[in-house]
Amino acid sequence: MSNIGNKFKMAAIAAIVILPIIGILMLARAKWVHQELPYLGETVVAANGTKEYHTVSDIQLINQHGQPISLDDFDSCIIVANIFFASCAEVCPAMNKQVQVMAEEFRPFPNVRFLTVTIDPEHDSVPVLAKYADAYRADLYKRTFATGSKREIYDWVMNDLLLASEQRGQDFIHDDKVVIIDKARHIRSILETSGKNYTQKLQRVKRIQDDINNLLYEYRKNDLDK
Repeated sequence: MSNIGNKFKMAAIAAIVILPIIGILMLARAKWVHQELPYLGETVVAANGTKEYHTVSDIQLINQHGQPISLDDFDSCIIVANIFFASCAEVCPAMNKQVQVMAEEFRPFPNVRFLTVTIDPEHDSVPVLAKYADAYRADLYKRTFATGSKREIYDWVMNDLLLASEQRGQDFIHDDKVVIIDKARHIRSILETSGKNYTQKLQRVKRIQDDINNLLYEYRKNDLDK
């Protein structure tokens, strides 16, 4: 092959390999700019003009250590919630890896917690959850895996978290999104985690990171304004 051919081949390889890497690095270094998050779900306006936002109800669950928990255990915390089932082969592992990236990123923040709830409690027993949680070193990163009553979980996921409006396949509800809940249990963001490629997955992670930071900023500002 001629020198010109070799140079052309190397240039093509550089375009395929190097340019995407540069794009990923630029995305990773993109500056965060504060944007006020909306309140999601039904909003009721009272006669005096005050607004009552959709609020996530409490739920009784059991964590990976077999201990009973509720949302009261996450009091004064921003909660990043998602659903999964342990036998899920593709969507759930990919989603939980994305959530784990966030859990590691926000480990220094005690007021940011992560709650992953199974929607297959009949099979995802406490020992199954414990094994799954150990794979993610959940305790180290303030991440809770939980199970409970299937009926109560399904009602909570659909009516409180506003996820998975219908059941699909194997009688399971399924959703690859995370729900960001503020300290007053209002839903402030519902975001996708899946992506077709590495760059899109990174974009999803950054969006979640940005919205958590948006809430943290909101609380810091409120504290300064007091």
